Amino acid sequence: MKVKNILLSGIAALSVFTACNDDFLEKTPITSLGESNAFQTYDNFKSYMYNCYGLFTDTRIYTNFSGGSYYWGGQWSSDYYAGIMTTRDNSFNPYAYGSLSQTTSSNNWNFQYPRIVNIMLSHLNDGNLTEDEKKHWRSVGYFFHAWWYMELVAKYGDVPWINTVLTDESEEAYGPRTPRAEVVDSIISRLEYAAANIGDTSKDGDNALTANAIKAALSRFLLREGTWAKYHGLNEPWQQYLQKCLTVSQELMNAYPTLHKGSGINKYPGAGYDEVMTSEDLGKVPGVIMYKQYLDPLLRHRFSDLVHVEAHRADAPQHTVDMFLMKNGKPINNAESGFQGGEGKDLWDYYENRDPRLHINFCPPAQANAYVTHANPDNVTTFKKWQFWKAGESLQNLGNFVITPEYEEKFRRYIDYFGANVFCENGTGDESIGSKRLPGHNWGGSMTHSSPNITQYSQTDNYMRSWTGYYFWKHFTMWEVGSNDYYQTSDKPIFTIEEVLLNYAEAAWELGQFDQGVADKTINLLRDRVDVAPMVVAEIGPDFDPNRDRGTAAWTRGYDAKTNYEVDPVLWEIRRERMVELMGQGFSFYDVKRWHKAPYYTNRQPCGAWVTAANLPYGTGKYTGQFVDYNEIQSNGYATAQNNDAGSGWIYTKHGPLSVGSGWNDIFYLEMVPQDQINLNPNLTQNPGYNELFGLN
Repeated sequence: MKVKNILLSGIAALSVFTACNDDFLEKTPITSLGESNAFQTYDNFKSYMYNCYGLFTDTRIYTNFSGGSYYWGGQWSSDYYAGIMTTRDNSFNPYAYGSLSQTTSSNNWNFQYPRIVNIMLSHLNDGNLTEDEKKHWRSVGYFFHAWWYMELVAKYGDVPWINTVLTDESEEAYGPRTPRAEVVDSIISRLEYAAANIGDTSKDGDNALTANAIKAALSRFLLREGTWAKYHGLNEPWQQYLQKCLTVSQELMNAYPTLHKGSGINKYPGAGYDEVMTSEDLGKVPGVIMYKQYLDPLLRHRFSDLVHVEAHRADAPQHTVDMFLMKNGKPINNAESGFQGGEGKDLWDYYENRDPRLHINFCPPAQANAYVTHANPDNVTTFKKWQFWKAGESLQNLGNFVITPEYEEKFRRYIDYFGANVFCENGTGDESIGSKRLPGHNWGGSMTHSSPNITQYSQTDNYMRSWTGYYFWKHFTMWEVGSNDYYQTSDKPIFTIEEVLLNYAEAAWELGQFDQGVADKTINLLRDRVDVAPMVVAEIGPDFDPNRDRGTAAWTRGYDAKTNYEVDPVLWEIRRERMVELMGQGFSFYDVKRWHKAPYYTNRQPCGAWVTAANLPYGTGKYTGQFVDYNEIQSNGYATAQNNDAGSGWIYTKHGPLSVGSGWNDIFYLEMVPQDQINLNPNLTQNPGYNELFGLN
C-alpha cells in the first residue's frame, strides 16, 4: 500500500560510506551490508548514519544549501514565497497570486529519515558498544529524527510521530496525526538529550555533528515554535519555549564570543559578513558552528556560477531595499536619516551611506568603459578588458551623454568600494577568492560593464541581468578555479552565531526582557561588524520608522486581528535586523508565517528602482518598459502600470496580487496533506480550508 511506501520508506540496504577526505558530511557509497550484520562496531554505526547527513543539503528544508544545481532551490524560494524577493521573469508567487495547486502527492510528507534513525536505534544493543557509545549514537539519531520533524511541524502542524521501526502489521502506519504540541515536546526532549549526551565527535570526522550544533538547532526551533504558538494562539507553553531559547542561545554566545570581521584580503565594509558565504574554509571563520565543506576535486558546487549566468533570476523589489538602514542606524524615512534617494534620484543616491549588507546582497551601480577583443563593437559578450570612464567622454548609446566630473566619480564609486575586477576572466588568482569585484562578469569572463543591467533597456548584456535594478549577488565571487559550472569550492554555513544572536534578541523581546544590554550583546555586535551605528533602544519611539507596520496596511484589509496587530517599534527593528542579516538564507518564509504576518509581506505589488526613459547613465540604451507609482503601492498595495511616455518612474515588474482578486489565504500557514495519503489512510485528516479550496470531500 502507498502509505507503507511513505512511512516505511528508507534505505533498501544499509550503506557504508567513505571518501578520500575525513569530512563526515562528504561520503559516497561504495558497498552495502545486510541489517543482520551491520550494527556490530562503532564504525558500523558511523557508516550507517552517514545516510542522515543528506538532511543538511535537502532543499525541502529552505535553510539548507544544496549543490546549487538550480538557483531556485532552498534559500531563494523561501524569500520569494515570503514576498521579499522577486524574479526576473513572468513567474508569480503561488501564495500571493492564488496559483497554488492541489497536492495529490508530495515528497514533503516523507518519513524516510525517521525510518533510517529508528532502524539504528533498534540495534543499539546488538554490537559491542559501550554505554557512552550507545548514548552517543542515540544522540546522533535523536538529532536527525528531530531535525526532520522540525520541518514536518513547520509545514503541516499535526503529523504522525513515528519513533519505532514499522512493519506491515504496525498499527502506527495507519494511525492519526499526532497533535502538534506532543510532537513539539518530543522534538525538544530529543534535542535536549542529544546536546547533553553526544560524545566525542572527533572520532566521527572533521566536520561532524557536535553538541553546539545541536544547541543551535534547539535555539532555532524554540524561537520558531514559541512565536508560532503565541501569534497563532495555540495552547502551548510558548513562554517556556522562549525562556529555553534564551538559555541555550546564551550558552552558544558564551562559546562563540567573536564575530568574523573579515580575512584582511577583502577591505570593503562588511567583508566579514560577505565571507561567511564565500570563504574557502569556514573552519577558520569565527562564529561558524557547523558548515558544509566543499573540497576540490571531491565535492564542488555552482552557487557562484549561477550568479554569473543568464539562468539566475533573483531580484529584490523596492520595498525590500527600503528595509535596509542607513549607516547611522536610522531607517530611510526617519527625519534624521540623511537619506538622499527616492523619486527622481539615481541608484548611487539610493546606495549612499546605507548598511553595507545592502551592497553585499544586491549589486550596487557601476559603469565601466569596455573595449572589445575583436572587430565587432556591438558584440558585448566579448568584452574582456575595461577602463574607467573619464569626464568629458561621451556615452554614445545614451544620446552622447557627456560624462561630468560628478558622474566620473559615481561610475567608479563602487568599483573602488569593492576593488576593481582587474582581469575580467576566470582563474585570476587566489587573492580574488571569496571576494566581490566590479565590474561583474559572466561564466566566460566577459564583463557586465553596466550595473544594474536592467532587462527593459533596448540594449543589455545577457548576463547578470535584473528586472528591478536590484540584482541578488550574495554568492557572487571571483572564479575560484578556471572554469564554470560545478567548480566552486567555497564552504557554506549550516549554523552560525549570527542567527543565534538574533534568536536571543527576539526571544528576549517576546518575554519582556529586551533592553539596551540585550541589544548590545546581540544586534549591536552584528552592526559593529558591518560599521552600522548601534541600536539605541531609548531612541526607538512610535515614529522612529514612519513606515513601520502599525496593523493598518491597506493590503491586509479583510484579515483578522491576528494579522493586523501593530508591531511594536522595537520589535519592528529586531525583525528588520533578522531579515537583513539572513537575507537569501531561507529563513524569511518561516519567519513571516510564525509572526502571522504573511499577508503584510506577500500581498504588496513588487516594483523596481526609479529610472528615466532615456539618458540613464547606468543603462545601455533607452528604457522600453513601463512605470508604476510606488507611492500608490505604499498606500494601497498595488498600482496600475503606466506607459513610458511619462519619461520617468518606478520600474513596473508585475501586477499586484490584490489587483486581480488574489492575495494570501490564511489556510496557507499550513501545507496541504497529500490527498493520496488521506485516501490510503482514513485516520489522516486534512488541514483546514483545503477541502473547500479544491472542492474535495
